[in-house]
Amino acid sequence: MIILDSSTLILLAKTDLLQLLTVKTLVTIPVEVRDEVLAKPTLYDAKLISRLLHSRHIQVSKQTDAPQREQLQKDFNLGKGEAAALLLAKISKIPLGIDDGPGIKAAKIMGVPFFTAIRVLIELFKKGKISFKMANFKLKKLENAGRYNIQILEDARSQISGEE
Repeated sequence: MIILDSSTLILLAKTDLLQLLTVKTLVTIPVEVRDEVLAKPTLYDAKLISRLLHSRHIQVSKQTDAPQREQLQKDFNLGKGEAAALLLAKISKIPLGIDDGPGIKAAKIMGVPFFTAIRVLIELFKKGKISFKMANFKLKKLENAGRYNIQILEDARSQISGEE
């Protein structure tokens, strides 16, 4: 089981990695994240996420404790969904998928295990769920959709090519 923040959920949807992830992994999101990602229902990623929610491949948790969430928002300059996902991961002791810089810093400080959309891509490739060619194509899509540091992208390319 994993928890996803809006940024990672959207990146995985935009790169069509979300469906592969949800095949064998139970994905949970806070209600605040659901509301954020479905705010623009005509977008491709929102349509895909909506379908996965309806098919129960993505579960929605109950709303997080508002005062605790608001304190996290204030302490770490996070959005509502990021703070809710971080709080849910901390309370549940479940890894958090997050691609937002301030959220990653908050996860490190709070001791919450986390991963990024790029890590999902690398793991799917290493497990043979996607080919070398497809992994490189998806990495290019993540590069265009996300705001990744060049070193992170180069490291991912190295891992996909087996040059670790």
